[in-house]
Amino acid sequence: MSQLDETTCDRRLLRVGAGTAVVGVTFALVQTAIDPSMPDDPAQAIRKASETNTLAFSRLLDAAAFLLLLVAVAVATRALSAGRGAAWARLGLVFFAVSAGAGAIATMIVGALADVGDAWATAPAVRRPGYVAAYDALDNVSGGVFAVSWAALGVFALLYAVAIAKSRIFPRPLAWVSATSGLANITAVIVGVGLQRDGAFLFLLLGLLLSYVVILSLSVKLWRLTYLKPTTALTEPASLPR
Repeated sequence: MSQLDETTCDRRLLRVGAGTAVVGVTFALVQTAIDPSMPDDPAQAIRKASETNTLAFSRLLDAAAFLLLLVAVAVATRALSAGRGAAWARLGLVFFAVSAGAGAIATMIVGALADVGDAWATAPAVRRPGYVAAYDALDNVSGGVFAVSWAALGVFALLYAVAIAKSRIFPRPLAWVSATSGLANITAVIVGVGLQRDGAFLFLLLGLLLSYVVILSLSVKLWRLTYLKPTTALTEPASLPR
């Protein structure tokens, strides 16, 4: 393959990374908007799961978002591969892959709760407590897997903050945003899982929103890199437009 062909492939890859980032974040925000809020009480939650029509679809969007964002982060890591932050970015990609995999698994478990709710609704009254117990168990399992996803996402954000800070491709303030996102996600896991205290959701919400800001900012930069000259598209020149 000639150097021109390699450059063309790289530019297409950068565009794919930018596009998947935007679509992935969009899917994540849409699923958050349509995702039904479930009560904490299993008996009430299973009843609501049997009545809602959006739970399975919102979970499908969430799983797709995890996988699309994984592609975007992989492309961003490729763009960082020639700079001083390459090792940090590659290590961060490993943790994001763990986060995306665990998140996709957990979200599909939650999607299956709608089937449990439907079975509960059609079951005889004497068998319904068994479905409630199964629902509660699956809900707890999904919560544990989500905690792994959020913790891995926090570590990814911290590692990527270092990679961005060492790079001359991406704007330096983005490193602080990424570090804040990582700390917020890890704090959410510590408060919610370790200490069993209220307030974990606020930290999680902050961490997730900031992670979306980071990924969207990376996507903008990836798109702008496609307009650089072939010899500079994937290198770190002394000064790039930020």
